[in-house]
Amino acid sequence: MSRLIDIISALPDALLHHILFFLPTKEAAATMTLSKRWKPLLSIINLDDQHFPDPSAFREMFNSFTTNRDKTLPIHSFQLICRGHNHYCIDDIPNFVNAVVQRNVENLSIDLSNSLFPTFVLTTKFLSVLKLKKLLLDDFRSVDLPSLKFLCLESVTFTHHSYLIKILSACPVLEELETKDLTVKKIYGLHRYCPDTYVTWLSKLARANISGRHVFYDCLNNAEHLQLHVVFPYGLHNMFHNLTYIELALDLLPRRGFFKWNWLMKLLPKSPKLQTLIIHEVDIVNNFADKEWVSIPKIVPECLLYHLTTCSIRNYSRINWELPFAKYIMGNSRVLSTMTIQIAKSVKSDTKIQMCKELSLCPRNSATCKLLFI
Repeated sequence: MSRLIDIISALPDALLHHILFFLPTKEAAATMTLSKRWKPLLSIINLDDQHFPDPSAFREMFNSFTTNRDKTLPIHSFQLICRGHNHYCIDDIPNFVNAVVQRNVENLSIDLSNSLFPTFVLTTKFLSVLKLKKLLLDDFRSVDLPSLKFLCLESVTFTHHSYLIKILSACPVLEELETKDLTVKKIYGLHRYCPDTYVTWLSKLARANISGRHVFYDCLNNAEHLQLHVVFPYGLHNMFHNLTYIELALDLLPRRGFFKWNWLMKLLPKSPKLQTLIIHEVDIVNNFADKEWVSIPKIVPECLLYHLTTCSIRNYSRINWELPFAKYIMGNSRVLSTMTIQIAKSVKSDTKIQMCKELSLCPRNSATCKLLFI
């Protein structure tokens, strides 16, 4: 056993931190008995109140690892999950969060099961990573996150759309953004040029994964890597000069499905360096095609002439104008190496054979283009 302990203790700090991150705080604290070498490593705190019978027990455990801990020991990462089955005092959650903020925590993850969020976090100057889940953002005025590089918002409710804009505009060095299932109770003047809906330039943004509405795509135009779950075809006004990879889940309502392919054809000329294009048709029953495909560029987009090497159409069914689009891509892409078609599972076998024949007969501009069916 002593030999095993020596081997574990010899691991690099970064690896030990990674192991401790996935342990509840009680188990992580127990590792301190293994060696004095482990004591400074408890800079990662992962607290979930489902492991505690009542708020007082949770409060006691929290204080033992934050308020009452050696003040020379930093707290680099803090994860707080309050599932709502415990009834906390009004000051409990703000006190929990404030205790780690005062220690200059850099990585903060908070899941409050739709409770009100302590907004003073939004002026924390040392935060590098912020993950917010299942909480309500209301009534805050000041936002200043000068060091934030990664922001994740999941199932977050904003009372006003302008609050979301304020947060995004207060992250000057943001490199990665993820949003999913956002709710906005009050949307006023939802237009790109309205002051309350315009996001200040995200000049450092490299990656974004955006699901649903409320984040305008134009503010992502510096990104190199985009994943978009498109439910609303927002206008595209800016150029995406750095974009090399985009993955689109097209999930438009029937009344907006008519704009789908025309919207996509507007995106291609604005992405001159695009190398990889992945399209996933979410709804192959109700998402009707454009009545007339009128937005085919008279000039072939630069990305098709010089950069696009990989294109994939998933959940292909042919009824939503995927065939004309696939023909356009293969017929105009000079350096395309792979065109992958994933036919929808609902398509019958004999129809699949016919689809494969249709696509196989499409002319290809690139002599090295391989057509793959999966």
